[in-house]
Amino acid sequence: MDALRKLDLPLKESIYKVDHPELPKNTYIVCMPEARKILFNPVVCGDRLKKLSLECSKVFLKVAWTLLPSLRKIRSRDVCEIVVLRGSLGYCFDEAFEKLFGSYLPRCFVGARRFRISGGEFGAEINYRNFDPLPNNGVLLTGDTIATGVSLSRTLAEVRDELRRRDYGVQKLLIFSIAASFKGCSRLLEWEQRFKEWWPEFKMYVFVAEALFGLADNGTDLLFRREGEAILPDETKQRVSKLYGDYETSFLAGNMCAIFDWGDRNFKPERHLEDVLRFVRSSLKVAEDEKSKEVLKRVEREAKLELKGLNRRLEGTFISF
Repeated sequence: MDALRKLDLPLKESIYKVDHPELPKNTYIVCMPEARKILFNPVVCGDRLKKLSLECSKVFLKVAWTLLPSLRKIRSRDVCEIVVLRGSLGYCFDEAFEKLFGSYLPRCFVGARRFRISGGEFGAEINYRNFDPLPNNGVLLTGDTIATGVSLSRTLAEVRDELRRRDYGVQKLLIFSIAASFKGCSRLLEWEQRFKEWWPEFKMYVFVAEALFGLADNGTDLLFRREGEAILPDETKQRVSKLYGDYETSFLAGNMCAIFDWGDRNFKPERHLEDVLRFVRSSLKVAEDEKSKEVLKRVEREAKLELKGLNRRLEGTFISF
C-alpha cells in the first residue's frame, strides 16, 4: 500500500514523500504549476516546452537543495549531470544550474537508444558515452522522462561501471522526471541496491512532477489513472477531475497520455502534434462522457493552430556588421 506524506518545507510547491516497498526510499512527488502546463496541455511543445522545462528544473534544484542541507556544502566541481541523450537535453539542467547558482554544471553524456522487443517490452542499447568530467565522491544529477525505465537503467549501469573502473566513490544520485511511471521508477530500487553494494553510504533521490503515472500496455503512454500503479496526491486528482472529468470514471483520466513522446515533443514538434491529432481522432470514436469529448475537440483545434504556426515563414531583422 502506498502512502503519501506532505512535507512542511519553506517552498510554495507541495512536496510529498512516497513510501512504497517497490520504490527507492527517498522518492518524492513535487506539485508545481510549471509542470502542470506541460502535463495537462499536450499542445505545448518546441520552444514553449523548453521554457517550461527549464522552470521545472529550477524548481527541482530548489527543492533538492532545501530538502538536503548537505548539498550546500559541496563544491561546484563535485556536481555533475549525467545527460541521457537525447531526453535529458530537454530538461536544460545546465541553464537552470547556472541561473540558480551562478556556476557551470559539468556534464557527462550517455547515448541510450530504446528499442521495442515485443508488445510493451523494451530493451536499450548504449551507442555513446563520455565521462570526462565525472567527479570522485561527487553528487550526480540526471533528468529524463521515465516510462519503462529501461534507458535510465542501462545508463546507470554505465555510470556504475565507469565509477568502478576509475576506483571512484559517489555520494548521491538525484533523478528528476517531469513525467515518470510507477513501473519505471520501481526499476530504480534495484539500481540503488546495486550502487550500495560498492558504496554503502550512497543515496538515491527520485523527484517526479505531479504524480507517479500508470504505464499503458504499449509501454509508452503515461496515464493519470491505472489500477494498482498510478499514485497521485489528492490535489492532482482534483486537477484531473476539473480538466478531464471525474477521475474515477472519465475516459481521458484513464487514456490521455500525460507526456506523449518526449523527444518528438521537444525536437520534432510537427510529428508530436500529428501524434496528438491521431490520438484525438481515435478517442472521439470511443469516448462516451461529454467532458472528454469537449476536451478532445478543444485539443484538436489548438493542435491544428499550432501546426499552422509552425509552418510560418521565418521573418526577422538582420544586423549588418
